Amino acid sequence: MQGMIISNPKLEFLRPLLERWFDCIDRYNAVRGDHDTPYWNDEKANLGLLSAAAWMAQMVTLQQTPTRKQHEDGERNARADLLIASSEERAWLQTTQRWPRVNSLNLSQPLQDITSDAKRISYASDLKLGCLFVAPHKAQHSASPEELQDMVDDLQQEHCCAVAWYFPYAYRKLRNEAGNYHPGIAVLFKEARG
Repeated sequence: MQGMIISNPKLEFLRPLLERWFDCIDRYNAVRGDHDTPYWNDEKANLGLLSAAAWMAQMVTLQQTPTRKQHEDGERNARADLLIASSEERAWLQTTQRWPRVNSLNLSQPLQDITSDAKRISYASDLKLGCLFVAPHKAQHSASPEELQDMVDDLQQEHCCAVAWYFPYAYRKLRNEAGNYHPGIAVLFKEARG
């Protein structure tokens, strides 16, 4: 089960990147085997996959890139978690990750928080994005197809500019060392204005 919705035309240039992101997850799983997935890790690991997907989509990226921000008292230094650029467009990302329960995503506040953080990473005229990785989990047993569909429905209801999700069938029943099932991952982007 995979998909994406891009509701903000400014983010349409990310479509090829998100398509390659699915491929990067599959490749990681193919190389590492059936007992590990990249989305169990933190936002830095998942940001690395997103960065690799951008390069596969003929874009360039730079992690922890320094930026300048116009401030009331002049300019100041800032830092973005990731710069993504094509020959025509670019975006600065600030990222975080959450591991909510499958049936209780509650993503509005974390998405708002990371988007607020993104406001501080560059000039007002630049495209700045809050980026939230979401690796839902369920204890005891894997998520049912109905629970996965409910989760996708919830993701589609979030007030964001773009969302992509990937719940690979082969890994839905994979359990980590803590005994939690993580059926996949989603990434949400929201434009930070100002």
